[in-house]
Amino acid sequence: MFKFSFEKLLEFRTQEENVARRDYQESLERLEIEKAKYQNLFKKQEEAQDEIFFLKNRNEGSAVNKLVELDEYIDGVEKKIKIQREIVINHTQIVEQKQEILHIAAKEKKILEKLKEKKYAEFKKAEKKKEAKKNDELVVTRYRSNP
Repeated sequence: MFKFSFEKLLEFRTQEENVARRDYQESLERLEIEKAKYQNLFKKQEEAQDEIFFLKNRNEGSAVNKLVELDEYIDGVEKKIKIQREIVINHTQIVEQKQEILHIAAKEKKILEKLKEKKYAEFKKAEKKKEAKKNDELVVTRYRSNP
């Protein structure tokens, strides 16, 4: 019966890879959420600019208070965009770090899997040798007992 001496380590590396994969997926999802917020801010800014354009081009005259309010709103959104840009950059770096951790964990697991395959092949080869030797001895024993 084949026993891999590093089986516990292989199980640990497999769990480590699974945790790294989960962390990577979670950080990727969080990045997508932050990117969506970032895009939403641009959309809000564009909508406010469209409204300013509409108010300025109306024949009735423009509502100065509304234009000032929209201008201040756009300034606030621009500040939020700068902050959100930094958040997206930070989350991108986190995703890259998690991806690197996952890559290392997968690599370490793969090394152990290859070692296990190699040890299993050696085991099978040794078993075949034992079987062949046993068969040879059996044939020699039969040959000697039938003169």
